[in-house]
Amino acid sequence: MFYRYLSTLDEFKNVSPGSYHLYAKNKNVMRWQSYREISRAKEEDASPTSETIFEDAKMLMNCFRWLGDAQIPTGVKVQLRSWIPPFKSARYQEYVSLKARNVIDSSAISVLDKVSRQSQIRGLITPKEIEQLAESYVDPVYPALLIFAIGTAMRPMDLCKFPYFGNGENKHIMPYSSMQFKEETVKYSITNSKGRNTRTILIHRDALKILEETYINPFYAERAKKYLDRYGKAPPLGMLFLTANGRPVTPSSISQRTTAAKKTAQIKYPEIRKNLKFYDARDWWPTQYLIRCFGEKLDQSNEGLFNYAIAQVLRSQMGHKSLTTTFQHYVDLARLIYSIYRGHSLEIFRAANLSAPDFLTAINALEPETA
Repeated sequence: MFYRYLSTLDEFKNVSPGSYHLYAKNKNVMRWQSYREISRAKEEDASPTSETIFEDAKMLMNCFRWLGDAQIPTGVKVQLRSWIPPFKSARYQEYVSLKARNVIDSSAISVLDKVSRQSQIRGLITPKEIEQLAESYVDPVYPALLIFAIGTAMRPMDLCKFPYFGNGENKHIMPYSSMQFKEETVKYSITNSKGRNTRTILIHRDALKILEETYINPFYAERAKKYLDRYGKAPPLGMLFLTANGRPVTPSSISQRTTAAKKTAQIKYPEIRKNLKFYDARDWWPTQYLIRCFGEKLDQSNEGLFNYAIAQVLRSQMGHKSLTTTFQHYVDLARLIYSIYRGHSLEIFRAANLSAPDFLTAINALEPETA
């Protein structure tokens, strides 16, 4: 895309595409991003979003970084920040609007981004979709991770660091049959998560039990041996999730295997949504938690419902920055489930005391309201 843009510039008309890397400058990378913003505004289209334009440019800069590492000369200086347009600047948006001409004012730029975000909003992944996705993975470590994500709301980057045997604050974490439980939930400390943050979450004992039954007991020992054969040492106790060939599971492998599983599921179950992601599994824990906390009070407005202590638990479990936004988002999801199964409210409230996977099983057995 960047090279196509360069080919339209007068200064590159007599330059062979094979030499573009020698003549491209940081200003060209920045102007390419602005060109894409202007083109989007002219078409009054919601895509590509400003975020996508920026991420594409980062990918491009990584290519130039690779050229530099390979000792191939290039005109782009990767270490400089002069390739990033001031996307959020009001003056920059006015400039884009002026160049687009048919855009009325600079607010249209942010409106287009909002339209795109609205088109990406996904409802809760359904119990049926979870079942269809889980059975479509080739390696059983991934459905185990999916169900564990449902029960803990952990991000893939945090799941990949979950230990076989924990230490320090997590020294009590080990396979379910080796643990001692005083309560239904245990605390687990997540370190160096998104934004390098540390937080403490709650894990239901049944989530650990399911993990042992579906992954640790049937698969871990064999995979640990393959890790030993491959790397010449036993896997560290702080590493639990291994692939069938003994390699550590990574966030990228979770994403790739989920994409492949979804494509497989779509052949057998055409009704499964195309925009489902592994990340969607996180939404069930907070939804269930709020149903358990509020019950029939979910009919109240968000303002009348807000509870600081509950919001703090949600924010800690999810690892989000905003207290009120996190609370309101998941209240809306909990209210949605409550409204769908209102005629089964008592059964829903009882099920909310179970682990998240058991809660989904209970929900799946109910008939939604048809009124």
